[in-house]
Amino acid sequence: MEQAKKAMLNFDRSMRERHQQPVIPFEEFLLILAKNPAAVMRNVFQVFHDMIKSYVKEGTDEYPDDPESIHFVNYDCCSLFVEGTDHPFFADRLFANRLMNHVEAMKRGAQQNMIYIFDGPPGCGKSTFLNNLLLKFEEYTKTEQGLRYEAVWRLDRNLLDTFAEHEPAPIYDSGIQLSDDWPRAGIRSEVEDVEPSFPRGKYADSFDPFSPHFTGAYIEVPCPSHDHPILMIPKHYRRTFFDDLLLNDEFKWKLFTEKEYDWVFRQPPCTICNSIYWALLNRLKSPQEVIRMLYARPYQFNRRLGEGISVFNPGDKPLRQNIMSNPMLQSRINGLLRDSNKVRYIFSQYAKTNNGIYALMDIKSNNIERLIELHNIISEGVHKVEDIEENVNSLLIALMNPEDKKNIQDIQSFSDRIEYIHIPYVLDLNTEVDIYRNIFGKHIDETFLPRVLHNFARVIISSRLESRSETLLEWIDDPKKYRLFCDENLLLLKMEIYAGHIPPWLSEENRKGFTAKRRRKILSESEREGAKEVCIYVIDNDLAKKFSM
Repeated sequence: MEQAKKAMLNFDRSMRERHQQPVIPFEEFLLILAKNPAAVMRNVFQVFHDMIKSYVKEGTDEYPDDPESIHFVNYDCCSLFVEGTDHPFFADRLFANRLMNHVEAMKRGAQQNMIYIFDGPPGCGKSTFLNNLLLKFEEYTKTEQGLRYEAVWRLDRNLLDTFAEHEPAPIYDSGIQLSDDWPRAGIRSEVEDVEPSFPRGKYADSFDPFSPHFTGAYIEVPCPSHDHPILMIPKHYRRTFFDDLLLNDEFKWKLFTEKEYDWVFRQPPCTICNSIYWALLNRLKSPQEVIRMLYARPYQFNRRLGEGISVFNPGDKPLRQNIMSNPMLQSRINGLLRDSNKVRYIFSQYAKTNNGIYALMDIKSNNIERLIELHNIISEGVHKVEDIEENVNSLLIALMNPEDKKNIQDIQSFSDRIEYIHIPYVLDLNTEVDIYRNIFGKHIDETFLPRVLHNFARVIISSRLESRSETLLEWIDDPKKYRLFCDENLLLLKMEIYAGHIPPWLSEENRKGFTAKRRRKILSESEREGAKEVCIYVIDNDLAKKFSM
């Protein structure tokens, strides 16, 4: 009995520590920001970049003194795609370099108004790649390094002085579902300080006096678009505000000069928060009093609930209700502000993933319509909800098979809004062998004679390569001189290069001819390769039968 109580107490304490969502005043949030501005002032693209960098360390260059190096380095992606996953994804050297280059460009460049499509043949692991990527992103946002904040308004009833004592005060956001085991520490004490009046009638059964959206002192209005709290400062005053707040250091120089921070000065707040700000300012006549009602809380990502991360499969039906609202919260806001038109608390599904990730698994069936709808959004970064505009600043990702490209070819204006990232079949020898070890177990090495397993992998990879490379034949005009080491089509040489290895059997003349320009040209051929192969599933099944005997 004592052990059961101890286990439950430890479980309760662990859950409280993990799931507490402290809501802090905006002034306290500014102290956190001023102490570590680089970590606090990040949008989803910067957090995504930092997440990748936290899991994938700097790549290793086996030839650091090579003057012709093009920084085609070895990135260890195991922490990102293999460790702690149900189905590991093995990224070869080519894809890892391709991904890291895109992530760097994503952070530095204009991030919005683009959709990133990972295209590749069936069976290349696209779905596994995306699922593992989103899993690690969600885990990262729950750590101190990945923490982000969103805006919350707490409308002070006493200050606004509009509620009569007999009015019911329950306010909760029906759009946000809280599990029964979420901690309520810190809420009860606030309620106990105020004598609330309880609802009667049809809302009495659903009333929860300890809901974070109910106290007798204030009405809590969360930003449905998960906007960063700093966006509540009017755009024209932000530059001066941060100039006064931050020290004259390297980050401040980056903030005012680098493109990745353009969003701080250009992005407007969501229409709901903007309406609340100006409605309060008209009532209170003091920006400082308005800001005192602004709070910040951690942005909680939850793929299963569609908060911050939403993934749609082709078979997922369109939503029956495109416009979301909270009638109870809306009525309280109307009563508090004495106007039913100042703040309209309505939003769409895109608000739930704003400043998060919106992903489509394969562009077919219902996802074709979703992609077309995204085309209408990403051009301007806004979405119309009835007669109000809703900001959409999300990381948009989609997966696509080659045969599905025809579904968007008719939309010519889409071409400059898409960034394709190719995921072919594995072209790296070492990664191919790692896949075999994962499928059949590490003991597979003991089943084959030395080097036989690697030679088998070479045969499989050769089926994915183009049979002839003009770039290689231009570089090595007489392949027969390497007949003891390589085939006449130089496919074995290409495999070595794709694995980041310069063979020692190359002559001095050919090594000198292996220039940076030629290396880039050879690696660029990988964009056209890896789309077809021998039926690896049949081979895997045959091997599996043999190992099970």
